Formats: sequence, structure tokens, C-alpha cells
Amino acid sequence: MKANFNLMLSQMQKKLGIIAGEGSLPRELSINAQNQNYETYILATNWKSFFDLQGKYTEAKMISPTQSQKCFDYFKANNIKEIVFIGKVHKLWAISQIPFLDSLGQSYFKRMINLEDNTFHHLLAQICDEQGLTIIPQSKFLSHLLSPKEVFTTRNLTECEKKDIEYGFQMAKKASEMEVSQTIVVKNSSVMAFEAAEGTDQTIQRGCQLARSGAVIIKIPWKKQSDKFDLPTVGCKTIKNIAKYKGTVLAIEANSTFIAEKEKTIALANKLGIAFLAI
Repeated sequence: MKANFNLMLSQMQKKLGIIAGEGSLPRELSINAQNQNYETYILATNWKSFFDLQGKYTEAKMISPTQSQKCFDYFKANNIKEIVFIGKVHKLWAISQIPFLDSLGQSYFKRMINLEDNTFHHLLAQICDEQGLTIIPQSKFLSHLLSPKEVFTTRNLTECEKKDIEYGFQMAKKASEMEVSQTIVVKNSSVMAFEAAEGTDQTIQRGCQLARSGAVIIKIPWKKQSDKFDLPTVGCKTIKNIAKYKGTVLAIEANSTFIAEKEKTIALANKLGIAFLAI
């Protein structure tokens, strides 16, 4: 009897709340969570996020993150205790939404000492705990998108590119430690661009245009990176952007950067002649 009861408990579906930004990762996470016997209840941060899900969920709604009370009420109404944050939210857009925060959101915003990512993530973790919600690490459902040290593409690196990768990682580590940037663009052992609030894509454009050609792009996590928020992510869009602006290399930190649609991304990098590796 006890064994049968334990089996029934293990087969009961759990519930997972997903706060979904843009891109393919929320959809993939929802599918993998369902494969792990979760029902998935998704709050999409905008309509693009909603349509990116392509119906891969138990239930989904589009509720602006400015409406904190509605978001928490949704999870409470569905008896959800575990949540995960995943997908792209543009920082400049998020900042522009501050005037539209509901009264609960405004009360939370007053507790922020600055607008740095880790400050926001730390406060968000506190708020969710106060609301009785446990934040699950993103990698619980997406560990297969993390990669050990590996060269993914077939093109050999030039000696200059190797030197730029080594130099770039040194500079990226310093920027990460100061919580300045997760992405940098390098050429000839000189930094062309640090990522600021504009995001990765525009940083690549700006840095590669300054380099003119042959730029190396480095992407790493923060030194104090939480596994629950905003792990660095690259994918097909990243590769296309590098190729468009005549960059030649994308190097990521091993075991800490998601590769969205990994097989497609590697195939595209090979096709466009972009060297892609995890270090």
C-alpha cells in the first residue's frame, strides 16, 4: 500500500509558474518541465513573448510585469508555489516601464538602491520569498543547453584571434567583477565595445563597426551570477549579427552560457564562417 501511495505521489503533476521573456528558451523550458511531470502556467511579459511560446504550455496569459499584483494573484489563483524566470527582457524597455508600475510595484521599486542587474535580481528574490514563491534555477530544465569546454565549429582560429580571445576573457572578467558588462568586442588586443544597457546585439554592432572586420566577441556571466536569473544566452540571432557586421569569433564561458537551438546555431556558424567555442 505504502509503495503504491508513493508511486501515485511521484506520478502526480506538479505546477510550475514561468515568467517568460522573448525568444525560444521559455518554450523549450516549458516543454522540458512538462516532460518532468509539471503543468506549466506562463506569464508572458509582452505579446511577442506570448506568441514565441507556440502553444507549449498548460495555460498562458500576457500580463505586463508592471502589474505586480495581477502577476502574484495569477499564481495564487492557480496554487503555484514554484516559479522560474526565463527569456529576454530588454533593459531599456524595463526602465521605460517604471512610471507605469502599479502601487505594489512602486512600493518594491522604492527598495532599490540602484538599477544594476544583480541589485534587481536580489530584490526580486526577496519579493518572491515574501509572496511564498520559490524560484527554481533555470538550469533545472535547460542544463542540456550548457556546454563544457569545446570548439563547436570546424574553422581553425588564426593566431591573432587566439590572442584576442585570451585578452578578451581577461577584460571580460574584470568587467564582470565590476558588474559593468557581460559582453565585450575585441580586436588586436584592444576593446572595441563593452555591453551597456543597449544589450548584446547592439554592442556587437557597435564594436564590430569600430573594428571594421575581424572582431572577436566574448560573452560571460557576472562574477556573482545567480543561477535563477538571466544566464547569458547566445543563439542563431547572435551568429547572424556577428556575421552581418564582419565579426569572426564568438567565445563563451563553458558551463555557464545557454546556447539556444544549439544544433542550428552551430550549423549556422559553420555556414557563415564564424568560429564558435566555449572556454
